[in-house]
Amino acid sequence: MLQSLRLQAPKGRQLHSHLIARPSSFTASALSASPSWASIWSRGLKTTVEAGQPDPRGEASYTQLNDDELNKGLLHETSLSAAGKPFDVEYLRESMARRPHRATYDHLSPTHSHLLNIALYDVLPRSAQAGAIPDFRKAASKELVNRFALPVTKSATGIAADHERILPAGHHLVYYPLQRPISLLEPDGTDPAQSPGPPFVRRMWAGGSLHFLKPHQLALNGQRTVCVEGLDTKNMVMRGEAGREKIFVDVVRRYGTADTRNSAPLSPDQVLELEDGVWKDPALEERRTLVFLRAKNDNASQGGHATIEAETKARPKTQEERVIKANRAPQYSFSFTPTSTLLFQFSALSYNAHAIHLDVDYCRNVEGYRDLLVHGPLTLVLMLSALRGQLHEVVRAGASSSSLSTGHLPIPYRYIRKLDYRNLAPLYANEELKVCVHRNAQDPSRDGQRRGFSRWDVWVENSRGSICARGTAITCPDMREPTPRNAKRPASDDDQWEDEWYYEE
Repeated sequence: MLQSLRLQAPKGRQLHSHLIARPSSFTASALSASPSWASIWSRGLKTTVEAGQPDPRGEASYTQLNDDELNKGLLHETSLSAAGKPFDVEYLRESMARRPHRATYDHLSPTHSHLLNIALYDVLPRSAQAGAIPDFRKAASKELVNRFALPVTKSATGIAADHERILPAGHHLVYYPLQRPISLLEPDGTDPAQSPGPPFVRRMWAGGSLHFLKPHQLALNGQRTVCVEGLDTKNMVMRGEAGREKIFVDVVRRYGTADTRNSAPLSPDQVLELEDGVWKDPALEERRTLVFLRAKNDNASQGGHATIEAETKARPKTQEERVIKANRAPQYSFSFTPTSTLLFQFSALSYNAHAIHLDVDYCRNVEGYRDLLVHGPLTLVLMLSALRGQLHEVVRAGASSSSLSTGHLPIPYRYIRKLDYRNLAPLYANEELKVCVHRNAQDPSRDGQRRGFSRWDVWVENSRGSICARGTAITCPDMREPTPRNAKRPASDDDQWEDEWYYEE
């Protein structure tokens, strides 16, 4: 799509990097006609031009990078120093800020959501499940020929109820897959458009946030929707000593409807207008914080797993080796042991080829992990599932059986409005984990309380009982209610919540 869109900027408009550069702000032409411009763009130089003015390199129009160039070399043509020497982070920030928006379209068929429900069927309590799969423990369900068949989404009247059609919280993670051929992926199977490039060749999902602004717009009715993605380089930071740096990159993703079935095909300008509209007024806003690390040192790479283990033992105590305990008991929890089969199914559903979830030899001999890693997005799905289960349990005692059977949760525990979370340490396959929820006494503002908003802590413990992921969620009675102004948790550089509800031992 990038090659086909053309949009002339208004005369006098400056075409240079801001938060996220839109590729369509430039006129598309053959990249080979002006290779120097692509090289300058990829290096992140400050180049400000006037629309319609001649290219100083002889071209009358300015070339946008096509998909092949974005993913092959030019994208990573940043001037990073050798390992052990500092380099200019601002230079890297400026280079990454010039990368364009990317729009990924998907039809919200209920199939993927249903398959995710099946994948999690054996590990989630009934109260935490999002689907309509009959309970096999009940006699009535045993009579079904296939109780795991894709459910009918329409009622007897032919119209599905709203709660039956809305995309369950977190299920967007198995839609909007990366649409790139294998040849344009990184060697570990990941997306190069989000990476700062060599020498930062390893990545982890460090955390993020979800803000469900208009969840009713994302209905599982087959409608066409779009995810518009870009990099927020203003929040990019580097931590760690020279040679062991970590770069944190925020990926912003905004989702909305793009259904044009009842209209004529859109022109390129109309497509841009649609995508910009979703960017400005999304149904769901997501921020993913990815951390990029250098490869293991050459000695470790040559010596294999034994050398990596020796190197790890010689280093200071890592976040993974710390034991962080919650100082409160969960009000709702469930435990299970993730298997390699579950990780494969989630990788397949999310079209995620990252080798740390699929190849145990790669994990041990290249990345230095003892086993396959549980996906960051799968951990997020588990936290949201636990919240769903807690909300059901809270209302179970006081709600009538009829309201529960219809799926409508009584006020004030109906919808998850917001979740901020952080991943603290890896979770491994074949090791038990526990997902926990506790009502947070620090409720939202008085206005938020009056309107039924509530705050919840959610965390995931590993087999040692140490917290590996944690977050804070806001729930509300009406999906159309605006979020309280102070509902967003202030940013913090440490690993503690404001109310210090867990401790290190």
